[in-house]
Amino acid sequence: MTECDIIIPVWNQLEFTRDCIESIFRNTTEVDYRLIMIDNASDAPTKDYLEKLEALKKPLVKVARNENNLGFIKAVNKGMELSDAPYVCLLNNDTIVYDGWLKTMIDIAGRSKETGLVNPSSNNLGQRPNPGEPVELYAHRLKKESDRSAELGAVTGFCMLIKREVINRIGAFDEIYGMGNFEDTDYSRRAVKEGFKCVRACGAYVYHRENASFKLLKTFNEDFERNREIFETRWGKPRRIAYVLDACDDNELKRLEVESLKLARLGNWVWFFFKDAVAMPEHSNIIKVSLDQDNYYIKSAFRILKKKKKFDEIYVGNEVFGRVMDKLGFIHRAKVRYY
Repeated sequence: MTECDIIIPVWNQLEFTRDCIESIFRNTTEVDYRLIMIDNASDAPTKDYLEKLEALKKPLVKVARNENNLGFIKAVNKGMELSDAPYVCLLNNDTIVYDGWLKTMIDIAGRSKETGLVNPSSNNLGQRPNPGEPVELYAHRLKKESDRSAELGAVTGFCMLIKREVINRIGAFDEIYGMGNFEDTDYSRRAVKEGFKCVRACGAYVYHRENASFKLLKTFNEDFERNREIFETRWGKPRRIAYVLDACDDNELKRLEVESLKLARLGNWVWFFFKDAVAMPEHSNIIKVSLDQDNYYIKSAFRILKKKKKFDEIYVGNEVFGRVMDKLGFIHRAKVRYY
């Protein structure tokens, strides 16, 4: 049986599609895989290319065509219906994959029963080459981190590895999200609810030409806002929470560690401001801000007050600082609590 089915929805963009597929052929040498191409009513040049590719590469390539553009979600779901592999990788056709990308993701997924959804490292997630550095060289440098993973608040659908157990448990994407946006975050929330984790395989790299397809849709902004409303009605609006730490004993730090990880896994954002080193969990939604001992509270207050995206809650341990932050509530607009 094929180890992984790679599902790629395609709507025109022949040059991007060809680049993506050629990068897969070139850089996926250690995994038994199959390409399932879902053609969303592409025009003749792309349609002809996919048909010729299937004829040339059977059974490695399977093409299924929709006579109308049904959008990313329905295309992905159709691909899932055609898949029977232990792993499914959803991949945008405006991506470029690099050496070892898929094997690294599968290896990370296979290490823990709890790991259900995996992203690679990517410019899409903030991992970018140094100025002037070729992407291929940067991707090669990252391979030294192939044994490392980092937990995510949610996976992003541009390149998303899914264990078969997850699909068996929660099914496919929810088609209420129409042409796309928030369906991947919704899927992540559903997976986490069932006890799975979302992680990034640090040593895998996939470059993404971000939103290349969505930018062609005239209704993108309208659809985005509609889908955000659906998502937040279902799962709640993500909260932004700040902890301004004083000297904490081990038991208190352990409690905050468990509490923050639970919040992060539900898609909330947690900031820790501290003056002494603390070992808080590694998670994409947990941000640690180290500040100097001198004027620690002033610096903490300044960092909180200047943020454009305001906090919903601020947890403090120092009562004097808490009273000051209460009086500054007209600026930060957060609820001040004591941890």
